[in-house]
Amino acid sequence: GTPAAQVQARLGAPDSITRNSDGSEVWAYPQGPLGRQTYMVTLGPDRSVREVHQVLSEEFFSKVRRGMSRDQVRGLLGKPGDVSLYEARNEEVWTWRYQDHNPMFFIALFDRTSGTVRRTLQIEEILYMGSDN
Repeated sequence: GTPAAQVQARLGAPDSITRNSDGSEVWAYPQGPLGRQTYMVTLGPDRSVREVHQVLSEEFFSKVRRGMSRDQVRGLLGKPGDVSLYEARNEEVWTWRYQDHNPMFFIALFDRTSGTVRRTLQIEEILYMGSDN
């Protein structure tokens, strides 16, 4: 029930706003690129808070499916902390940091031609960053 103006006064301007056909809006607040949380605040047509979710979690990662578009994934998880291009594989790789029991990365690999998810990975941050041991 918190008014939109109060949300913006407390959290600042959202990174992005998605307007839905029912008059509601979803405001994204990523805490990256080094943060491990992204909050999605859903405002009803009356411009008051209906829901707040921290989306960098297993609940939301499990919704990312092969064939989803970039816009669908960004709408679900918010802005990635990193985007890399791999020309030889025709892939665009989006990465989000999050915290499970250990620091982790969720990675979505997109086909650059179709703009859709090929596959996803979840790996521990220490393994992703590499180790000489």
